[in-house]
Amino acid sequence: MYKILVADCKQEISTFNPVPTHYEDFTVYRGEELFAHHSGIESELTGAFEVFAARADVEVVPLWDAKANSSGSLVQEAFDRLAEEFVEILTANKDGVDAFYFSLHGAMGCTEELDPEGFLLQKSREILGPDVPIVISQDLHGILTERMLDHCDALTIYHTYPHVDFTSTGERAARLLLRILYEHLKP
Repeated sequence: MYKILVADCKQEISTFNPVPTHYEDFTVYRGEELFAHHSGIESELTGAFEVFAARADVEVVPLWDAKANSSGSLVQEAFDRLAEEFVEILTANKDGVDAFYFSLHGAMGCTEELDPEGFLLQKSREILGPDVPIVISQDLHGILTERMLDHCDALTIYHTYPHVDFTSTGERAARLLLRILYEHLKP
């Protein structure tokens, strides 16, 4: 039985928007709430959950989902709080983990930490270790940094704009993660 962790974190900044983003601007779901929230909607996690559910030998552990609308830069204090929540829930669920799927936007930016998604991936790698595959997905205009690439094994991106392929992007990410596990791929 493979134990696969799943999380989601999205906020897209517009540096021209003078209104900063705060913690209160995020909607946060934890644990089993992710299944209910993503049931019947178009999202990457919906696609991943469907792919994983088709396998009898996969246990999905939904961790955390934090989303805010596009706005100005995320104030550092808010990001620190989000990162602390994420690290806490990831650490609490790390035992016996075989893989991690992390759905990101790729265009989050803070007032101080300029690569917040890279930061979250770096923390993920520190907690899970070098042998647990991490697959991410992100928007096609996401800013892919060297730090992000250093701390994930593979990624998928949206193929369409307007975005009509959220679910299929999650499906592709989940299938890729399963291939890494079952076929020992080294992307």
